[in-house]
Amino acid sequence: MLEITNAEEAHAELDQAREEFRELVLGLSSEEWNRNSDNAGWTNTQLCWHLALTASGGTLRVSRLRQNKDFEPPAPLMAVLNPLSMWMVRIRSRGATPDSVLELFDERLAMTRALIDTVADDEWNNGGVFLGEQTTVGNSFGFLRQHVSDHAAEMRRN
Repeated sequence: MLEITNAEEAHAELDQAREEFRELVLGLSSEEWNRNSDNAGWTNTQLCWHLALTASGGTLRVSRLRQNKDFEPPAPLMAVLNPLSMWMVRIRSRGATPDSVLELFDERLAMTRALIDTVADDEWNNGGVFLGEQTTVGNSFGFLRQHVSDHAAEMRRN
């Protein structure tokens, strides 16, 4: 993963994530949009909606890491949160269209972009363990692009 150490690099990384997400969504045919993905029990639509929702995921991550605090919920809690998250995506993505998913992505991405400008120069290298991964405040802004790439590989196409 690219080492991100300042606001300019963070914005550039988010620009790239947005472009890759748009290409992914707009590149799906109507048939592919509704097709089951290779991700257990999710359709391509649901994966796209999930990605759009997580475009603001940097906010929790950065708020913890800028204080050098880890985020490691106990396994029993994660055993409840993961199925709950899957259920929420399945329900809330009903009726989603490529346009509605792109709009949600941009709304959520704006939250992460606003966060960049609050990071002080001496906080970019602060860090800790977030959901099992050692990372820094700066590198948190690279998560979205990697997340898009990971799920793009799970989408079924013609």
